[in-house]
Amino acid sequence: MRTPLLLCLLVGGLCGQDQPKAFRPKHLFGDHMVLPPLTAVPISGFGPAGAAVEVQGSWGERAHTITPADGRWQVTLKTPERGGPVEVTLRCTPGPGAPLTTVLRDVLIGDVWLASGQSNMEMPVGEHGGWRGGVLDFEEEIATADHPQLRMFTVERTTSGVPLDDVEGQWQVCSPATVATFSASAYFFGRELLARGKGPIGLVVSSWGGTVCEAWTSAQGLRGFPEFEAALAATRPGTAATTVASRRAAFWKAVPDAPADVAATSVQMPDLWSRSGLGDFDGVAFYRHTVALPAALRGKELWLDLGTIDDMDTVWCNGARVDGMERDGVWSTPRHYRVPAALTAGKDSVALLVRVVDTGGEGGFSGAAADLQLRGDDGAPRVALDGAWQRFTGPTMRELPKWPRDDNGPNRPAVLYNAMIAPLVPFPFTGAIWYQGESNRGRAEQYARLFPAMIEDWRAAFQRPLPFYFVQIAPFDYDRDELAAPRLRDAQAAALRLPHTGMVVTLDVGEARDIHPKNKQAVGLRLALQALRDHYGEQIVADGPRPRRITQQGDAVRVVFDNADGGLVSDGPPRGFELAGADGVFHGASARLDGDAVLLRCAAVPSPTHVRYGWAAVPDCSLGNGAGLPAWPFSESIR
Repeated sequence: MRTPLLLCLLVGGLCGQDQPKAFRPKHLFGDHMVLPPLTAVPISGFGPAGAAVEVQGSWGERAHTITPADGRWQVTLKTPERGGPVEVTLRCTPGPGAPLTTVLRDVLIGDVWLASGQSNMEMPVGEHGGWRGGVLDFEEEIATADHPQLRMFTVERTTSGVPLDDVEGQWQVCSPATVATFSASAYFFGRELLARGKGPIGLVVSSWGGTVCEAWTSAQGLRGFPEFEAALAATRPGTAATTVASRRAAFWKAVPDAPADVAATSVQMPDLWSRSGLGDFDGVAFYRHTVALPAALRGKELWLDLGTIDDMDTVWCNGARVDGMERDGVWSTPRHYRVPAALTAGKDSVALLVRVVDTGGEGGFSGAAADLQLRGDDGAPRVALDGAWQRFTGPTMRELPKWPRDDNGPNRPAVLYNAMIAPLVPFPFTGAIWYQGESNRGRAEQYARLFPAMIEDWRAAFQRPLPFYFVQIAPFDYDRDELAAPRLRDAQAAALRLPHTGMVVTLDVGEARDIHPKNKQAVGLRLALQALRDHYGEQIVADGPRPRRITQQGDAVRVVFDNADGGLVSDGPPRGFELAGADGVFHGASARLDGDAVLLRCAAVPSPTHVRYGWAAVPDCSLGNGAGLPAWPFSESIR
């Protein structure tokens, strides 16, 4: 399809040059995906205007539409009961001749959860990308992660000043070969649901480290926050933000689609430029290779795996552009591109052309030889693509328009919602899990309003009361915190006034010197407990002790707790309680368990008026319940 000009400009490199009017579903709808059971699921994509589109499930349901002028089609397909695998066939008939067909294989029918937030949601199970060390016992976790009923789709990070149509990413089946890259919090959440008989489970992870809540909220959702209006105005069409994007469009227009008539160099793939004579070269290089196609792969949809490419790339197969990553920040992202069946029909070979653009530093193919392959379905032959290719150098960066970078980053109001949430609407997610708050730590009063507004904003977009379970930020030794962290934790709890919400407390699993605690198993389990109780209706304990009543009792303060299931527990006398009088000065209090209550005393505070617990960036606290869940931090008056 020809992507609308405004969209191309605002994506800033995702579209690059005008694209052919190709027929395809949105990236969320792919092989190994999970679709919700017994639901009318909107399935959408792109195609030539006026084409007839048919979507058919192997269980017998089908739906039809005609692609409108803008090329964006959508149908609603009724899904069967949970289970699978099944297939979904998409056909496009643009006019006379054979229809274009795409088959989505190994599709499961089960609950699909949206997982979002900042780096503690992004943190993977294993050592991947810039992450080192993985979660607790990550080597064992990876080795035992054989869960074919669990699938994950990770949204590629990008920003936009306006809502986009699609996200980049692909579904992966959970296995020891894939799980290292999975979001750890989301994986352990899904694994627990699977263990409790709620599978199949799909997880769509849309997260970005170091990001603020307002970036994940739409412009509409931020209407009650005038403090963001100026920043929102700066990202709208016609502003400096789109000037950057239009300069990117000009850059791609100046980049050639094919090598000039220059001599080729034979290189061994994967070809890293610093090792093959291009160490000082910043610019464009083309790679050509023709490979014989086994009969079993001819006329079939294929996957082209190219490993990681530094920095950006565009790929053609048999003369047709199939895909590419033409934006900042993807140098460490493995390339997996779908090759339509029409490009291999009647062919006994595939001619590949890969354009690599390096804007500075290292360039070329940075993955392993085993990463390069052309493959079909599981069990079909795989064609290795390492070895000798022909490389042609193109223009240098000095000969092209300057590549414009967006220096504003992701922490602008609405830009992550526009790029990484809006394209997922209106997919009928079962619910959402969320781990974010560290980047809003200094604005607790605002966050107490902003976070619930974001939840309501998402619910309005998806047109349903999306169950929403979130993680309270973990202990970390912030520099000169001045109680910002406990205030932010309290602000997070304000979202519980909304129905179908739940909060996970992590006071017992933080690490004072690591803002990314490794015990994500506890985080995922506790998120799953919230979902099992609230969404699935199980009669289980999902929360730790929470104060219900605080009264003066003689010379002591009595704090009675809800959720004291199995009795209140502590390793020794409970730690973490403080009392204050009218002067507002807090002093540590001695504490004693008394059934479902804790009795507090402090000689320095003869007339206490206020009690708090776990009220520090890294509190030393010990109260929990028999279910193994920690008590909530709180700061309340004595009544």
